[in-house]
Amino acid sequence: MNRYRYKAIKPDGKYVSGKLAANNPAQLMSILKDSSLELVSYSQDKVKAGGFFNRINSDDLVTMFIQLEQLEGAGVPIIEAISDLKDSSDSVKVRNVMHEVYESIKSGSLFSEGLAKRPDVFSSTYIGLIAMGEKTGNLSTSFSSIVEDIKWNNDIKRKTKKAITGPIFGLIMMFVVLGVMTTIVVPKVTSFLTAQSINLPMATVSLIAFSDFMKKYWLLMVLFFPAIWLTIKIMSASQGFATKVDDVKLKLPIFGSIITKIESAKFCQFFAMTFRSGLGVLDCLESSSVAIKNKAIRQSILNVKKQVSDGKKLADAISSTGYFPSLVVRMFKVGEDTGNMDGSLKNIKFFYDREINDSIDRLVGMIQPTITLVMGGMIGWISIAVFGPIYGTFSNLK
Repeated sequence: MNRYRYKAIKPDGKYVSGKLAANNPAQLMSILKDSSLELVSYSQDKVKAGGFFNRINSDDLVTMFIQLEQLEGAGVPIIEAISDLKDSSDSVKVRNVMHEVYESIKSGSLFSEGLAKRPDVFSSTYIGLIAMGEKTGNLSTSFSSIVEDIKWNNDIKRKTKKAITGPIFGLIMMFVVLGVMTTIVVPKVTSFLTAQSINLPMATVSLIAFSDFMKKYWLLMVLFFPAIWLTIKIMSASQGFATKVDDVKLKLPIFGSIITKIESAKFCQFFAMTFRSGLGVLDCLESSSVAIKNKAIRQSILNVKKQVSDGKKLADAISSTGYFPSLVVRMFKVGEDTGNMDGSLKNIKFFYDREINDSIDRLVGMIQPTITLVMGGMIGWISIAVFGPIYGTFSNLK
């Protein structure tokens, strides 16, 4: 199926433009006519469907699924709800995707099958939830679960960005200031000291040596961390190596704890969401593993699935991984014993939402003073190393 950029005219004379998938221009014209649009011009779009500029942002996805939930709850057939979205959505990208889904349903496909044709927009977990909703006749609950999950994920991303952005900016500024001081400012001042026939203190000698090292190897220092990151990225193409790297991340001081809490909360969120929709435990584990970014935890969930399929209790299997905190294991056990898995997992999510917030706040509060202390220590070292000998020289002149 090709993708076309088109320009069309509405019955009221206004021009609209957008992108649509069609087998040929004739089908493109037919699709537009069904929407009361008259094709004016078109060109084949060479940009792939999964390209960056074709992605739908999370806010538009939330709005789309909320509208579908409301229309479904009001008894509107799904094809009419999609038709309404493709004609009235404020987002051009949503309209284009809904056009494709609408045509797919008209051709005899299910709604979930139409969404599955755009994996760049809809995750396999969401498609699975909608497929389950189609089987049970309860699409409204599926839409509600998807909206809740997208909002929760947005909140997690916002918290993670808060934890990373500030400290990284502070570290960059620290290295820039130290780089300028040691490669430009310090050499000009210390050149005067080295020209004098005086015994320089250890602080000054070490500063001069450090400054010379920075001037000689500054490019190596700048490229060192990007080179390490790129090497890890390339080697991570190996599944085994990538899993080991992610396992190390979980053992890092402070950061490892935050990653574990985020991934644990995400796992519980997805498991509860899929379990609520009527999926079996094994299918819930499979769907939940897809949502986890950390490959070590993802692999452990797949191992849990295998153990459960072999007859082991879910809580015991989760405990054996060694990745999930005792609270998660305990709540899964309570859910198994009481038959109220959904309620137990909601308690975990509520607890970890607060824990993640507190952990991120502690991390930010700890990193900023650390950067300040390091900067203060370096400036103190430079001051003592430079002004101490200068003061001594002036004293001798007297």
